[in-house]
Amino acid sequence: MLKKFDLKSNLMILIFCITWASAFAAAKYGLQFWPPFWFLATRFLLTAIFFFALCVIFGRLMKISLKQFWGLVTLGLLNNVGYLGFAWYSLSLPATPSGLAATIISANPVLVTLAQFIFVTAAFSYKKLIGVLLGFVGVAYILQSRVSVEGVPLYVIGLLCFGLLSFSAATFLFTRLNGKVDFWQSLAVQNLTGAVVLYVPAFMFETVPSVWFETEFVLSMFYLVVIIGLSFVIWFNLIEQKGTAEASSLHFIMPPLGLFYGWLVFDESIPAADYIGLVPIVLGIYLVTHVRKKPN
Repeated sequence: MLKKFDLKSNLMILIFCITWASAFAAAKYGLQFWPPFWFLATRFLLTAIFFFALCVIFGRLMKISLKQFWGLVTLGLLNNVGYLGFAWYSLSLPATPSGLAATIISANPVLVTLAQFIFVTAAFSYKKLIGVLLGFVGVAYILQSRVSVEGVPLYVIGLLCFGLLSFSAATFLFTRLNGKVDFWQSLAVQNLTGAVVLYVPAFMFETVPSVWFETEFVLSMFYLVVIIGLSFVIWFNLIEQKGTAEASSLHFIMPPLGLFYGWLVFDESIPAADYIGLVPIVLGIYLVTHVRKKPN
């Protein structure tokens, strides 16, 4: 029989997609005031404090082993430094089209699913494979008019590819710590790792920001720390409940939602032909998330 999402799962998916896709709009405001490394490092520091505080308030702070601690540090290096750090730095460069970055990063479900097939042979499914490929084709179609490599330095494409590999590796490796460390404490350690590492290039290569309490900047930082921070909890829960391939496939819907936010917040136009790309995206997500259970 087919696996079906219950109401709780559907709500989690809806909230995750809406909040995660809105991060670009919030970040765009913040980057008007602060350079990327300063912005990211401070965002990670505040997010770490936020989750450590939640752990203390709700009694979720637990003792972890040295092995678990270094596992979380590794995830922080992959997620917060390798993925977000390199992606944001690339996007801060004038020569980097946002469509190119979105297209490269949206290949994450493809890599995660392939890794799952290679290292977890029991997880192989042609339906999943076709689903992630359809999703990627849909994203590529929607973004193709916005993608251009003309004038983009090769090292920028390399940085984006490195960010993609880091994100995919973190998504896959998270399952190794699944259920062993509290989600909130895990996010606190990961964000603290990202903050410590990214403050180094911030101090070395960027000017200390002069704007600290501008309303738009504060609202942007608050949204990224609290709302997007909590969406990471939903993300890890989805990985735990649905598996890496199923959860990762949801990222195919992020570029279309990101374009919607661009239209809503920045009045950016969306060509009617873009809606055609939603067809393979929706079909691909369906194929990945609705797989037949094997009989016992």
